[in-house]
Parts: sequence; structure tokens; C-alpha cells
Amino acid sequence: MDVEIHAPHPHKSGHNWVDLVVAVSALFVSVVSLGIGILHGRTMERMAEENARLVAANSWPFMSYGAGTGTTEGVTRVHMQVFNSGVGPAKIESAELKWKGVAYRGVREFLAACCDLDAASDTPVDSDVFANYVVPAGANIRFLEFSKSANPAVFSALQRAMLSSELQLNVCYCSIFDECWQGDLTTLNLKPKHVEACTVPKVPFDEGLSKGKS
Repeated sequence: MDVEIHAPHPHKSGHNWVDLVVAVSALFVSVVSLGIGILHGRTMERMAEENARLVAANSWPFMSYGAGTGTTEGVTRVHMQVFNSGVGPAKIESAELKWKGVAYRGVREFLAACCDLDAASDTPVDSDVFANYVVPAGANIRFLEFSKSANPAVFSALQRAMLSSELQLNVCYCSIFDECWQGDLTTLNLKPKHVEACTVPKVPFDEGLSKGKS
């Protein structure tokens, strides 16, 4: 047996103008509801984007270079350092130290090139590796310290070299969300280049700890 099923439909009033008003009103309500839904969706998208930008801003690192001379307990030293002046930790993915266009793996090689230090001598040099380390916001790492008493001639040459235009310190670092930036920190650039990912230089400045090619 075939059973016919009749879908419910609005009953007509018998008055054409009333039916027209009802139909137009229903259409208007539908359009308004659709518009509100679209507007709400776009508002939520904007809020999500703003929240994402806020989170990124609150975790933004910014690496800088600094150098200077100081005297502590009668010992005068020159120091070179990197510091994170951003608001989030910086993952240092790679570092490259160049003097007159040539890259050096360690501080003794660099001092031999810039300042006539005998690399084979036992002259004391304080150094620290910062590549592949996480630098918290507000923290610094002094990667080179040299005292005047160790070798006055090298000390004077390093004072000139640490602020010379012949010096380059190319560093690539990332935030905890893997947003990465790269640049020469000695240029004091407030807008480092944004990169998709960091690459290890041919001669990384890491005292020979990495497996990079020399």
C-alpha cells in the first residue's frame, strides 16, 4: 500500500497582501539571522587572530650585541656579549663571527686575526658558547672577555675591533613558537630579517663543538 506523506506548509490567510507581508517578513528574518551569523563568525576570527598576535607579542625575543670595558677589583677587562632584550626566551639556532669577511670558529682564532694574539700561546681568554642555547628574556651571555694585564697590545686592539665595521656577528634565533629571525647583531638593527628556519653557517662560531664543515 502506498502511503502519501504531506509536508506541513503555511496556511494562507486568504488575503494576498497579508500572505505577502508574512513571506517578506520571514525572508527578512532569515536574511538578518544569516547576516548576524556571518558577522559573529568574522568577529570570532578577528578575536582569534588578535589573541594569537598577543601571545606571539608576549613571547617575542630580540637578540642584541653589546661590548664595553670595565674594571672590577682592579682588573680592567674588555667584554663582548649578546643579550635578549625581548619579552620571551630566544633559542639561538646558529651564530657566525666574522672579521674582515672571514668567519672564525673560536675566540682565539678571532683574536689572532683581529688583534695579533698568538693563538698557540697560553694567554688567558675567557669565553662562552651561546649557539644552541636558550637565552631567557633579560639575560645576557658574555662570549668573550679579555683582561688588559694578560696582554696590553691585544687588549687595545680588541677595544678597537669590538666596535669596528669590520666585525660581523650573524645570529639566527627563534621564539618558543618557532618564529625565527636572522641578522648581524653589530648593526643594531631593530628589524631583523624574519626567516622560515635557521641554517647552520659553513663555519659556525661555536668553538668547534658542532659538526659543521670548516
